[in-house]
Amino acid sequence: MKRLLLRMIEWHTHARTDQSSDTWHNGRFLEQWSDPRVLEGLAGAFAYYDEEDIRRALFATMDLFRWVARETAERLNTPYPALADEKATQLVSSLLLGV
Repeated sequence: MKRLLLRMIEWHTHARTDQSSDTWHNGRFLEQWSDPRVLEGLAGAFAYYDEEDIRRALFATMDLFRWVARETAERLNTPYPALADEKATQLVSSLLLGV
């Protein structure tokens, strides 16, 4: 899942810089080329090894992916799959939270 997030962060960087940024390999120097908001979001996207924090980090990762993907889609003039996002979020919420 984090690899997909990294790919979206790379696309987001290229979309907001008109493809001019070098995103290196495997996130190397991420703090130099990514949007500062991404770095803030990543701070909460990793968990300690306990069930509650893993759940919190999963939702933080989903939220980060969502806003990066929405903004990237908007910049590239591409529709964002909001319904699929909503359904996936509902599924994860029901499985983990019983909501």
